[in-house]
Amino acid sequence: MCCKPTGQALLFLMGIVGMAAAPPDPRFGVVESVEAPPLAEVLGAGWTRVRFAWHEIQPHGPEDWNPPWPTERLEAERQAGREVVALVLGTPFWARADPQIPGIPRGLDRDEADPGNLWAVFLRRLKTTYPFIRTWIIWNEPDIWDPNYPGYNWGGSEADFVRLLRVSYRTLKGLSPTDRVLLGAFSYWWDAAYGRRPYFERFLAALARDPEARRFNGYFDGLCLNLYFNPDTLYDLVRWHQARLQAYGWGRKPLWITETNAAPSDDPAWPVPSAMFRIDLEEQAAFIGQATALALAAGAERISIYKLIDNAVDRFANPEPFGLVREDGSLRPAFLAYQTAIRALAGFRSARLVERSTLALVEVRQGDRRTLIAWSREDRPQPLTLIRRGVFQAAFDGLGRPVEIQVSASRYRLTLPPARCQHRLGGRCMIGGLPIYVVETWPAPTPSP
Repeated sequence: MCCKPTGQALLFLMGIVGMAAAPPDPRFGVVESVEAPPLAEVLGAGWTRVRFAWHEIQPHGPEDWNPPWPTERLEAERQAGREVVALVLGTPFWARADPQIPGIPRGLDRDEADPGNLWAVFLRRLKTTYPFIRTWIIWNEPDIWDPNYPGYNWGGSEADFVRLLRVSYRTLKGLSPTDRVLLGAFSYWWDAAYGRRPYFERFLAALARDPEARRFNGYFDGLCLNLYFNPDTLYDLVRWHQARLQAYGWGRKPLWITETNAAPSDDPAWPVPSAMFRIDLEEQAAFIGQATALALAAGAERISIYKLIDNAVDRFANPEPFGLVREDGSLRPAFLAYQTAIRALAGFRSARLVERSTLALVEVRQGDRRTLIAWSREDRPQPLTLIRRGVFQAAFDGLGRPVEIQVSASRYRLTLPPARCQHRLGGRCMIGGLPIYVVETWPAPTPSP
């Protein structure tokens, strides 16, 4: 029969993709929700990353203290159910060990209790100012090696970075042993695109030479990745980084996607004529659903989209608009795509990649619910037959719109929309078509007589 969600099924769908979701699943986040809390609530974000740049907080000397956000605004995020995660980076000129080398603070080789260890002093004050922050990401993209690139902020060696992490871990754990300290965040492609050995491997090799690293859990409780534009890389690189951890004897550690997105190049509000990748608004939306599903299937513990809303500063910092929301407050389709993914996948217990050929299929288990997410990886519609295992509840596309599928006693039959395919990589569409979600539930067990 041809099935359109009506009655009870439509109410179920509205519960998934509706405008309210409480409490939010803490595993789905968005960068800087503090810029627009009401939108973050509608989105359903469960955590947010807030940037604390030392060179902006204490630009002229240790007597400065200009934190980017008032304590009460960050506390309001927590009260709204969103965990605030701190990204800490950047060394002011006056605190550098060498004025010509960005990143390395003066006194980093001293004990963290020594007042001459300026990085430890700064972290201690930051933690004291924001005692409710319990997760700390130490630095961002230290693998960027080009001094002429705006994001370049680390000029030290891998051994220097190990020392930075050691001081961070011991300082923050000394103040609050249950806080999490995350290694942050690698971009991977800054090395891979130039034939360099990946920074993460070089870091692990340097860590192996530290005699106290094993005693202190490697100085990190988890690691972070920033991955953009190609959804397949979220699956492949989450697995690659976990494999490297195991190869160096660290087992599995939690891995977070702290930044991901595929910024559009054709938004009329912010066109980008010379963009690296040609991406339209629908492709950005398709990317969000694909990236979220693939990250979960690869084993990522959390994911966050960069970012919630454009602001005036972004136009100076980024060539493309990354906000799910435009500066004027209007929503890009990607906002609805992420809202749909959060509603559909919240409460997930496991996820796996079932197929990745001309189409992709991810299965997510959520207690009494199973959600299948599928999309075409080619610029043509593709028929798909899925095995039915439970009670059909709803089918909808990546923007939360109900779709009709054929439902039989044992099968679902549907057609995946084509990829728009404005950019190809290796002969394949970089971003596939808009995903289709199929949701079913398990019937309640029959009571024993």
